[in-house]
Amino acid sequence: MKMLILFVTTLLMFCVFVPLSMAAPKNPAELYTKLTCHTCHGPEGRGMIYTENKEKYYFRKKAMYRQMIKKGMPVKIVKKLKPLYKKKFDIKEKFLTEVAALIGKEDSEKYEDIIIGVAGRIYYHKGDLIPGFETYPRHVGNQKLYLYRQMKDILEGRRTNGNSEAMRGIMPFIESNKITDEDFMNIADYLSKVKK
Repeated sequence: MKMLILFVTTLLMFCVFVPLSMAAPKNPAELYTKLTCHTCHGPEGRGMIYTENKEKYYFRKKAMYRQMIKKGMPVKIVKKLKPLYKKKFDIKEKFLTEVAALIGKEDSEKYEDIIIGVAGRIYYHKGDLIPGFETYPRHVGNQKLYLYRQMKDILEGRRTNGNSEAMRGIMPFIESNKITDEDFMNIADYLSKVKK
């Protein structure tokens, strides 16, 4: 009977502890997202940046028409563009379609460089920080130990600044996901290896 109890106990221990020891480690990239870090520090810690150029096309000032004439467009053709005055376009193709509808496809293609040169504006550039997120640090290029210490110091109240309270707001996520010191070190290691 003792042998049977010992066998059953050993079997139970094997069934409980072996799967735990074989459990896959938590993915630090997934943890970074689960803890909502990306909402302030951007994907992969790159900062909250614009991922594309935002272009605008418009003839907002009458001076723009004068510029086109100065650059060599005939006055007769420029006058046909007046209906576009103060209209804005976010898509280049749509803008050029409207231009072609007014002055014809041939002239639209012939003077495209002048028209885009005068009417095209970059509203923001790829890689620019999104307004409101300028004070949140980018983690790209930082050392693993530095990142780990910053996380721990802020979460444990040893470091306070304007953004510390926002970071301490993730405490419920830390508790519900049972995040350990080792997990923080793995997140820091992951972020330190992201290429600029």
